Amino acid sequence: MERFDTLLEAAEFSATRCTSWSFAISNDRYDVKGLLVLAETSDSEDPIDEDSFYVVSPAGAIGLCNDGEDIDWLFLSDAAPNEDLPLTYQAEQQIKFCSKCGSRAVLGARFCGQCGTAL
Repeated sequence: MERFDTLLEAAEFSATRCTSWSFAISNDRYDVKGLLVLAETSDSEDPIDEDSFYVVSPAGAIGLCNDGEDIDWLFLSDAAPNEDLPLTYQAEQQIKFCSKCGSRAVLGARFCGQCGTAL
């Protein structure tokens, strides 16, 4: 799941995955242009705080994480209306130490630089 600091960034990315959305708590529907205008207006009038962020699902649904964990889904993708959307955000875990020798691992490395063990 991708993460964004503004609704406009999330909407622009979401538009690469689908072309229409439904608002989660009403019957309002949005096409790409309508969603981008709404996102830009929302960001300028009511920006989120620094501990919050937006997420975009694989099918293009857009959610808001107010506390960095729980997701409030705002816009549901019409491309996958029955998408199984998670209720919490889980950051991808980064391996920081080798499980075999305990050496510090370079983030993103596939093998330990000390002993060669696959990370």
